[in-house]
Amino acid sequence: MKICLALKHASDPFTPLPLMCLKSALIDLGGWSDVDVPLVELPSQASVEDMVERMLAAEPDVLGLSCYVWNVTSLLEAGRRVKALRPAMHVVLGGPEVGPQAADVLAAHPWVDAVVKNEGELPIVDLADRWRTGAAIGDVAGIVLRDGDRIVDTGPERFVRDLNQLPSPYRDFESYSYTGKYACIETQRGCVFTCNFCFYSKDSPIRNRRVDAERVDREITYLLRQDIAHLSFMDPIFNLNAKRAKEICRLIITRNERRVTSHAELWAEFVDEELAALLKAANFDYLELGLQTTDTVTLATVERRLRMEQFLAGVGHLKKAGLFFEVHLIFGLPGDTLDKFRDSLNFAVTLNPPDIGVFPLQVLPGTDLWTKSDAFGLCFDRDAPHFLTSTATLTPAEVAYGRRLAFSVGPLWRSLAVRLLTRESNVRFSDFVEGWVAWSEAHANDVKDVTSLPAYVADFCETRQIPSTLYLGVITVERRGRAA
Repeated sequence: MKICLALKHASDPFTPLPLMCLKSALIDLGGWSDVDVPLVELPSQASVEDMVERMLAAEPDVLGLSCYVWNVTSLLEAGRRVKALRPAMHVVLGGPEVGPQAADVLAAHPWVDAVVKNEGELPIVDLADRWRTGAAIGDVAGIVLRDGDRIVDTGPERFVRDLNQLPSPYRDFESYSYTGKYACIETQRGCVFTCNFCFYSKDSPIRNRRVDAERVDREITYLLRQDIAHLSFMDPIFNLNAKRAKEICRLIITRNERRVTSHAELWAEFVDEELAALLKAANFDYLELGLQTTDTVTLATVERRLRMEQFLAGVGHLKKAGLFFEVHLIFGLPGDTLDKFRDSLNFAVTLNPPDIGVFPLQVLPGTDLWTKSDAFGLCFDRDAPHFLTSTATLTPAEVAYGRRLAFSVGPLWRSLAVRLLTRESNVRFSDFVEGWVAWSEAHANDVKDVTSLPAYVADFCETRQIPSTLYLGVITVERRGRAA
């Protein structure tokens, strides 16, 4: 019997960590062989036809699909077609896109046998064991299953309190190469914070569990010995425990002979001078900081903590260490308005971060914003990717406009010429962005395409009576540098 585990990537270089966790559990806890659990990694641009072909080539008796907001639509369509061609095959779904709404997903897709509600290692082992022996799956905890015409929830999963009891996913798999990969590593699961726009193990009995130091050492050492291109920490907050984060940095420093780069998401308030210096020495080249909004009412509504003094201090430490980081904002949170978004964006600019990323709100399954959307006054698309359509404080037209603003910010801020221009006394970055959106619409230009930025800068400067020669010259130099 073959258990094919399939995932469609959001970004192709990354290792398929969810599948590797499940495969390791099947091998170590379920007694399956490496060859009996093929992994099917599907590139982000794969067509449904290509996906079907790859899944069929694995000759699955069980097909497990790892469903995320970016892949669920095409993955389910591919799975449906494979099931039609192999009707005796069992299908199980897992992942954050289906687990929180397991019963609804099962009702909508009659070809699916079961949906795993939360962590998948133990349920997949139990399901594979039952299907191998021909036994019923009704006693498998943590799933929603189909029993004739009924949809049955088997209750909570067998919760693993100690992550070290789960087998490590970082190992040599047959026919799998780490060469050139962005190796995803997880040293903890769950988040202690209660931000209601985020679903990250919020319903777990323990909000944050950590892999012990010895195992982290072993796993990082193993990955750094592979020919990987990058090390990406999937921890929700890498420095939730600052002492632990520093220890991991020191470990990387001692093991990282090839100077492999790393990525992590940080809580800025927990960054001190020592941690920043260690992150630099460990060759972290991309860090993410969630600011989300500066509006105090909106922050309280979404249960997001922001201690501004500590946040600014953390940003200062990262800048002093010369680290690259991206400040994140979310447009469309409950209570948000265009004016509040402008204020948050202009504040982010005062930090002079290397990058700014703005994300239109996605109301994700399992979050409080999803389950209590009426109370929050949110309207959104129930199908992935679940983008907001309106709120009590934002009309549909304003939400659509805000999305165009959001998609403009990153491409514009990455231009040194734009960053310099926003230092002019009569220029706010939000005005520049809004002008760009209007200019792009008038010229049938995609707001994310900054090819025509020189023409817009010339117009903007002329309107503001600002000499444009310097800024146009900087754009020219920037483009020559990228071409070289």
